[in-house]
Amino acid sequence: MPWRTVELRVDRDSVAMGDDVESHARTVTVPRGTPLSVAIEQSSPEIRARGWSWVAVVDREVVAVWSVDHGAQLLVQDRKLTRGPVDIHFRYFVQIDPGWLFDRLAQGAAANRRELEAEYAPIARERYLAELRRRERVIDARLLSAECIEAIQHLGAVITLHADVACDFTHAGDAWAVRRADTMLQVFVGGGAPFASIRPHALGEAWLVGTLGASARIAAGLPDLPDVDPLPGLELTQHGGRWMSHGATVVQVRTELAARVARLVFGRSVAEVRALLEV
Repeated sequence: MPWRTVELRVDRDSVAMGDDVESHARTVTVPRGTPLSVAIEQSSPEIRARGWSWVAVVDREVVAVWSVDHGAQLLVQDRKLTRGPVDIHFRYFVQIDPGWLFDRLAQGAAANRRELEAEYAPIARERYLAELRRRERVIDARLLSAECIEAIQHLGAVITLHADVACDFTHAGDAWAVRRADTMLQVFVGGGAPFASIRPHALGEAWLVGTLGASARIAAGLPDLPDVDPLPGLELTQHGGRWMSHGATVVQVRTELAARVARLVFGRSVAEVRALLEV
């Protein structure tokens, strides 16, 4: 009967573009007297990803951190729910470590996602680098082929890390980072947003060699690229400061030179690109 139950009016933040297309609001009914901790567990977000943190706000009060890793970690004393409706909103706190987040909120930090993200960022970077170093030690696979590595080293790259999902190097005073993101090869130069996102992987390797080759040619006083016609099959268009292609072959780059390199290396192997741009 209705008087024997408590209605929970549950909602959550969206986690990405496209996730907010439909409402996440729903109603959950629990028996009268259900502990708050149990109610949070039973109404928790349907997105089950380890390392993701949610802050549960119940009737406008921050009461818990919820995660797949630890479940509901209460910031208040547990209590039985006897009257409804009860409003529960799960605020998404991204990939802030849920244990760390709980400790900070328990210490009295405000549930301000932006401030806590900034505070956690250096910890996250240190942990991420430690994980990459671990993978470099224990996993034999490498992100970039030996041919690609030899080519970029020939062009002045100094490798500082090379694991199965990441390769870091320095070149001409800049820090470069290459990462696998699903089917894409992403390249970062000096931090920030990706400088290039390319698929398939072989094209990404050829583009990397071509880009460093163009830099070497400029340093030697030569034209950035040789006067060679691109092979057919790759069309790039400019959209708001980016050059992009569409279809099975994906190229997204941030400069006109990077786009010209992509056109030049398309359909060519690392060895062919290296030979074309040899200083």
